[in-house]
Parts: sequence; structure tokens; C-alpha cells
Amino acid sequence: MKNEEELKQEVLNRLKWDDRVDESQIEVLVDKNIVTLKGCVSTYPEKILTEIETQLIPEVKEVVNQIEIKFPESYKKVEDKEVEEAMFCLFDANSEINSNDINISVKNGKVLLQGKVNSYWKKDKIRHMVSEIKGVLSVLDQILVLPDKKVRDEELKGTLYTSMENSIHVDVSKVKIEVDDGIVKLSGILPSMASYNAVVNIVKSTVGVIDIEDNLKWVLRYRTT
Repeated sequence: MKNEEELKQEVLNRLKWDDRVDESQIEVLVDKNIVTLKGCVSTYPEKILTEIETQLIPEVKEVVNQIEIKFPESYKKVEDKEVEEAMFCLFDANSEINSNDINISVKNGKVLLQGKVNSYWKKDKIRHMVSEIKGVLSVLDQILVLPDKKVRDEELKGTLYTSMENSIHVDVSKVKIEVDDGIVKLSGILPSMASYNAVVNIVKSTVGVIDIEDNLKWVLRYRTT
């Protein structure tokens, strides 16, 4: 079990090794295994990445993300209407997304997503596409997943375990899966980020998944000193 200083250092190391994050602008505070992130970053995706990386550390109980988004001085403010137009352009260019089923509203850079899709991976893709758009400060995703056919929970659970057993990147004995009315609950401690990504991607792309409660963790294998 890591003490607070060791846990703080692991958070900083993870952020340092992720080239998408500038850890020099981030302050990490640890209190009873609750990690508070402060400081500033230049984009919304960078803010979310810091939280995801931190939450996946086994000893971390909770992450409080207080990081602010501060655009560079050379940044030209993007109006809400421009953000909305950029979103619909992306949707129209993507044949997998039906923009008629998605409602978008933007206020002061804060995006609200509503509507419906028939697969969880589409919901995830929309959220990712929107978060990458210039001018977005936050995303509230209320899109519903309504599969074309109902899959029984036990059948879905069995399909997920079988898919993971067939993956060279997953040790299925490290993963616990529970399914409740299409909501997949994941827990366990995995040996690497690659294993974590493999598990999550399998779940996201499986027919019948309505939502995901991700409580997985993964162990850092690099030297921290």
C-alpha cells in the first residue's frame, strides 16, 4: 500500500509519461487516498485525460478534478454557434452517426448531448468527437442507448467473458463482470494499460450494452524513481 507521497508521485509519473498532458501545470494533492487535481490545461480532452489516468491507479479511491481550462493568449474565442456547426459537420461526414437522432445545445462552451443511438460504441464515439472540437469546455452526455434487440443479462455476460478469453491482451481471471438490465459493471486490477484498453473496448463494442460502470484499475510497471 502506497503512502500519500508515493501515491502523489505515481499520479505525476503517469501524467508525465502521457505525451497528451502537460503535467508541469498540474498540482496533485492526496488526502486519505482521495486525489485532488488542480492547475490548468489548454483543452478539455487534456483535463479529462488527467482524471482518467489518476482514477485507474489501484490505491486511488476518488478523484476531484478542479483543473481549469485556460486557452493560450493567441487563442481566438469560438462562439457557441460555431461549436454547434462544427459538431453537425462532423456528424454529417460520418456515415455511422445519424444526426437526426442527436440533439445538441451549447452554452458558453458547455455542451449538452441528448438523443438516442442503438449501440454504446456510437454514444462513446459521439462524446469523443464532440470533446475534440475547439471551444468545448465540458460535455454532459445524456444520450440513451436503445439496442435494436434485447439481450438477456446472462447472455451478455457470457458473451463478454468469451470475447475476453479470446483476446491475447486480457487475462480474464483479473476481470469481474456484472450485468444489470444491460448496464455492465467492471471491476478488478489489470497488469497494464493495454489490458485495460482491451477490456473496455470489448465491452463498448458488444451488442446489448446499455451503459458501463467502470471500476477497473491497472498497475504501473515502470520505475518511479
